[in-house]
Amino acid sequence: MESYNSILSRMKNKYAELSGNTPSDNSDISVRLSVLAGEIYSSLVNMEWLKRQMFASTAQGEYLDLHAQERGLVRRQPSCAVGSVIFSVSEPAVADINIPAGTVVATQEETPLRFETTQAVVIPVGATSAHAQIKATDTGRKYNVSAGKITVMVTPPASVESVTNPDPCISGTDTEGDESLRARIIESYKFASNGTNCAYYKTEALQVEGVAGAGVVPRGRGAGTVDVYISGEGTEVSEEVIAQVQEKLQLLREVNVDVMVYSAESESVNMLIYLDVEDGYEFDEVKDNCTDAITEYIGSRGVGGSVLLNQIVDLLFHLEGVRDFYIPSGSNYNIRCAENKFPVAGSIRFVEGVE
Repeated sequence: MESYNSILSRMKNKYAELSGNTPSDNSDISVRLSVLAGEIYSSLVNMEWLKRQMFASTAQGEYLDLHAQERGLVRRQPSCAVGSVIFSVSEPAVADINIPAGTVVATQEETPLRFETTQAVVIPVGATSAHAQIKATDTGRKYNVSAGKITVMVTPPASVESVTNPDPCISGTDTEGDESLRARIIESYKFASNGTNCAYYKTEALQVEGVAGAGVVPRGRGAGTVDVYISGEGTEVSEEVIAQVQEKLQLLREVNVDVMVYSAESESVNMLIYLDVEDGYEFDEVKDNCTDAITEYIGSRGVGGSVLLNQIVDLLFHLEGVRDFYIPSGSNYNIRCAENKFPVAGSIRFVEGVE
């Protein structure tokens, strides 16, 4: 696109050519030309912006949403993580201990993540514990905490001594970003949904809140069957989400087709990386940034997704503070998951210094 200075220079030259006079910088003509050049440049900027919004490959924000609507897609909204906790006492209860719904528990961190029980439970006489379902008090992936992280009772029920989550909390998602939505739009052009094919079932499953990845296995249980495997953003999904997808696909399925929805299984990706950092940077800080970036990349691949070594290399190459790195040649990180699995970051280990 032509710059403002180029436009102004061209206008002044043309004026001098036609009038025979070169306007001084402070003249009325020069001011008029400057204002007009600014308006022309502003119009060119707006036209360039408008051209980017015309195509799904470059559109952003609400304009990308409009492209998605043309393909029958919507941006995935954030969802709350869910899980369960165990409330415990050290000695068998001598009377029923009531734990009301809405009891708040949290992780033990500098900035705690809060959850609340969604049901009232009771530690009965003679028992020492009771399970309760919980839900995050806010949306987001950060609430997908691992087992044993929830240990604080913010509103402790009377007589209850401790709390913990025996399993990870899952299904928490953030608002879908532009790049993820863009990829789905482009994929919808590559694999057109026709109401009967794999793309159809995958597209419909991805519309359900809490579903970030989906894989379809036709005839997995024989002729006339379709198995749909779903995941969250790098996590398994809850039974509630599975039930919602099952109900939706049951209504949309073809006649005489048996559709079953399952939670996809995770496949861990373990890595060893030798890392050298730039002067002025702390190794641990750069290492943590690298770990977060790789974890996010692997978690974004979805059901049936591929983890490619060249993309990991490119990711590390552009991270601030990274001087050099080395990934042992014997490691194979080019992983293609089956349609019933999704990749997750396992042990991502960094060693200081490049061999």
